[in-house]
Amino acid sequence: MNIKNTKIFNILSQNYLAKAFSFFSLSQAITAVTSFGVLVLYTKYLPPADFGIVSLIWIFVVVASVVIDGGLNTAFCIKFYKVSKEENTKNIYSIFIYNLMIFGLFFLIFLIFPSLFQNILKLQIPKSDLAIVFLLIIFMIFGNFYTSILIVDRKPKNYFIVKLIFNVVLITSSLVYLVVLKFGYISYLNAYLVSYFVIAFIGVIYFISNYKPRFKSIISLTNLRSLLKLGLPLVPNTLMLMLLTWADRYILNLYIGLAIVGIYTVGYRFAEIINIFIINPFGQALSPVLFKQYSKLKYEYKRTMSRVFKYYWLIMFSIMIAYFTILREVFQFFIGIEYIGGYDVISIVLLGIILWGMTNLLGATVVMKEKTNKMFLFTFISVSLNIGLNFVLIPKYGMYGAAVATLVSFALQFIMIFIYTQKLVFINYDYKFIFKSVSISVLFFIFIIFLSYLKINIFIRLGLKVGLFLVFILVSNKFLDLKKSIKGFLNYGIISK
Repeated sequence: MNIKNTKIFNILSQNYLAKAFSFFSLSQAITAVTSFGVLVLYTKYLPPADFGIVSLIWIFVVVASVVIDGGLNTAFCIKFYKVSKEENTKNIYSIFIYNLMIFGLFFLIFLIFPSLFQNILKLQIPKSDLAIVFLLIIFMIFGNFYTSILIVDRKPKNYFIVKLIFNVVLITSSLVYLVVLKFGYISYLNAYLVSYFVIAFIGVIYFISNYKPRFKSIISLTNLRSLLKLGLPLVPNTLMLMLLTWADRYILNLYIGLAIVGIYTVGYRFAEIINIFIINPFGQALSPVLFKQYSKLKYEYKRTMSRVFKYYWLIMFSIMIAYFTILREVFQFFIGIEYIGGYDVISIVLLGIILWGMTNLLGATVVMKEKTNKMFLFTFISVSLNIGLNFVLIPKYGMYGAAVATLVSFALQFIMIFIYTQKLVFINYDYKFIFKSVSISVLFFIFIIFLSYLKINIFIRLGLKVGLFLVFILVSNKFLDLKKSIKGFLNYGIISK
């Protein structure tokens, strides 16, 4: 039988979202495998304290990149379909010049006052390492800008190729710096610096080829002001989101120490695997669809969000149950014994990440309505709660308190965004189906977690969990009619061609 005549093939070939998700998901799968390999590599060669140092420096790198970017990456994506290619070209090079100028100012300040970095992170590093940190920041900004354009311009295949190159360079560089040259914790930063440099270089070639600059009008101050007006309000919101994600590690270091920061970070990374494999690529595939539908077909936008919200919970919780069916055994096999405590926080953090994934999808409505001030308000409330809970819970409960603070804060953020977006664009969701799917999933997830901690033969424990997962599938099929749900979702063309 010719595969091109099959129903599934026809659906996938005509549905941009299906094709894009395939490429983005494959990209993230490769990234996840690479990240997992890098994580295993560094936990084998670095003690928890050194991995804690890397975690704190990485926080600085990402925060600085957000400040220097000024929200221009997101602003460009919002404007992409609203302006001509000529205006997009001006926007690209105006953003480049702005980023370089702000980067130069930041770098100069920290070179003149190196103690500033040490005071912020409570770490002491050589000035040469500080140079590596800042070079990583600028190449990360340019690399991320390039990949964002590939997403919004609906070039998932190009995105896949670029991410593949990035991950190959990353794993190779990590092996060279950590194993061969034995550079210690700075190997992590060096490896990412090389990887982002390669992507930024490819990006420059892409921009010159596809958005040829006209030197008489290469920069538009008017356009830059317009982009900054849209993007700058997003910076505090993004920084707040980072605090929401990373404040726990900083506070853990203050109260408990770098070793616990390293152990907690490893557990957090395992929770993020679902985000890397599923949530993030789906969001990347869906975002340009939502942008286009909201601009031209509000009815289609509401229909899309209604379907996504209905099935998101069932799919995510099913994946989470399947993940925890084998997770404990995998974690113990690959991760060094010093980091084993990190497993205990994965389930708590992962629940928060699932809520966060839907919050991001709902947040697209707020961004497209250009209500960025409201996003900042909601995030500020969530972050304030998160920091307060961390200071209360960490001294007594350590990393478990940090994980609970994360979950509660993500839950609050989701509730606020959901209520507000319903006021902006009311959508009639299938709450009955959602309640049933979540109830069944949570019940079986609790059973899976209970079995994971049983101190019995590993193969018996695995067998029990696999059996319970199969029961979950049967029960879900009976009460939720999975066959009909899957068929309805596949037949639903969110966007054609």
